[in-house]
Amino acid sequence: MPNSNIAYDSSLKIVWPIVLAGGFIGLFLSWFVLTGDQLGRVNLFYLLLVYLFIPVVSVIASLFSLVFGKGINLARLLSSIPILPYQTKASIRKMHQLNLDKYWFLLQSQMAAIAFSIASLMTFFILLLATDLNFVWRSTILVPANILPLLEFIALPWNYWEAAQPSLALLEMTQDSRLASTHNGLSDYSVWWKFILATQLCYSLLLRIFLVSWTRWWLKRSFQTDFEQVQQMPEHQSNNQQEEMTELTPQIKTLKRSLVINNWDGIPTEVLTLLPELDLSNDNVWINRWLGSEEQLLKMANLKDEQIVIVKAWEGPLGELEDFLQQGKGVILPLDWDDSGLLQSKFNHLQEWQRFVNTLPNWELYIPKKLIPV
Repeated sequence: MPNSNIAYDSSLKIVWPIVLAGGFIGLFLSWFVLTGDQLGRVNLFYLLLVYLFIPVVSVIASLFSLVFGKGINLARLLSSIPILPYQTKASIRKMHQLNLDKYWFLLQSQMAAIAFSIASLMTFFILLLATDLNFVWRSTILVPANILPLLEFIALPWNYWEAAQPSLALLEMTQDSRLASTHNGLSDYSVWWKFILATQLCYSLLLRIFLVSWTRWWLKRSFQTDFEQVQQMPEHQSNNQQEEMTELTPQIKTLKRSLVINNWDGIPTEVLTLLPELDLSNDNVWINRWLGSEEQLLKMANLKDEQIVIVKAWEGPLGELEDFLQQGKGVILPLDWDDSGLLQSKFNHLQEWQRFVNTLPNWELYIPKKLIPV
């Protein structure tokens, strides 16, 4: 049954250009730091920069901006570049109208961050298997005793995993310094890989998965609240409901054969063919705003001919549709259907469309007689 979950589910669609951008960044940075120097030595501090500092700082910055600003993150930055498809831009406008765009951008940026983590892990494992990675650390002023407390604090979430814990002996063995006179063998340098793996899993992957789960929950809660406020009606309709229903009688009795068909919500053609009054043979038919270009949208918005704009009855009208209808004229046709065919729309849904059409002087509401709820 159509409800707020339809809009909620559509808001959770993965925007692949954003996700792939996050994966590419993770692949590039991981490959850059893991290839090491000419001797194949990988600086532990550079790894902590990519797998700990960048993920944690970006999360803090995103949450701070979410609370105190517009919600600046990777997804919002990428949305300003002309790489996103029209459907995504339409979703962004819809989220903005619902005042949920900050959470939508946060969700998409965390999906990109998960791609960053997965790409980093894949690069890490491939190089572990295919090359002889030697993890070392360098510092001009720091000594092992200075670094150990910080690394122990980082490793607190997996303190039960003894093999992935840092130690003073390990720091001393893997210090790469011209002052170091002896080393205990190259095998000692590879011991860091478990600590590095645990750092990636905890601070990069699991942290992002938690944020994605929270954001999805918040979006669902927000959609549900909005749905209840907009669509709420008494559980038991009054006895004069049929009298109220007369207000929803079609404002026009028949459709002009010359109407331009505007399939605003991309309703399947097999559903439209169930209405014989629609002249689908007309060449001047615009199907599915989600697949149309900006030029087509502008052309239809300024069209002088009368249109019949076909919408989903259960999805309440939003500002995007209202803006589109301001310059044109014609008829709005809300439809409801399932696998069995066309259905009578719900009374509260049609009430919402009735109120909406009453605010548009150049538009009328058309409901086929057989689809009026009784």
